[in-house]
Amino acid sequence: MSDDQGSAEAGNPTAPAAAPAWYAPEGIDQGTASQLGELVKAKGWKGPADALLSYQNLEKVFGADKAGRTILAPKSDDDAEGWAAVYNRLGRPESADKYELPVPEGDDGSFAQAVAPVLHDLGLTNKQAKGLAEWWNETSTQRIEMEREAFLNKSEEEFAALRREWGAAADQNIELAKRAVAKFGVAAGLDADGLERLEQAIGTGPMIKLFQAVGSAFAEGTFVGSEAPTGGALTPQAAKNKIAGMFADQEFMGRY
Repeated sequence: MSDDQGSAEAGNPTAPAAAPAWYAPEGIDQGTASQLGELVKAKGWKGPADALLSYQNLEKVFGADKAGRTILAPKSDDDAEGWAAVYNRLGRPESADKYELPVPEGDDGSFAQAVAPVLHDLGLTNKQAKGLAEWWNETSTQRIEMEREAFLNKSEEEFAALRREWGAAADQNIELAKRAVAKFGVAAGLDADGLERLEQAIGTGPMIKLFQAVGSAFAEGTFVGSEAPTGGALTPQAAKNKIAGMFADQEFMGRY
């Protein structure tokens, strides 16, 4: 007899026996009653209504549908048809395009379209897929922001190091780089985004040096011309070139 059934009070054999538990009616054997008692305790059922509601919920998932079909456990991990039946019964959308996946602002939605069939194959419900997509979007946004911040910090460090390297000629060299970007970068189809991708690829310092070298190569010709920067210190070679030009200028020499 189970614990719930009780017994006559000790020391009072004339006390009436407790009524049988609701899950162990008259005539049920003691072994079955004991098993049912353990199940009732584990489930926390307080009465027949609790047990019936539990069964009803179980039947919604594993019971027969309107067509009389019941859900069966898949035969193995490779039982695609069996797993499909389970996923569909648990609430998987009928097709991948039925998912309502959130897309971050500014995103073209191509990633969501690409991942939807994968989520469908894995058997995710719309709620599960939406939750996973929201987590991914948030994580990706945080990662992009961290990478952006790291890039800006590194860019500032490289720019400061380049100015120290160039010393007094830094302003002039940077001006030459800017002019080269304006003339040749635009001609090459490099907009602001393209320049930033180039900067991220090779670094701020190397990119400025690249365009400064291009600007310097054309400094004696029509690239800079009369608009060449006159303020700031010159590099030693630029100073030599300017002095040589002064001595070659007869009008300039005639003043002295």
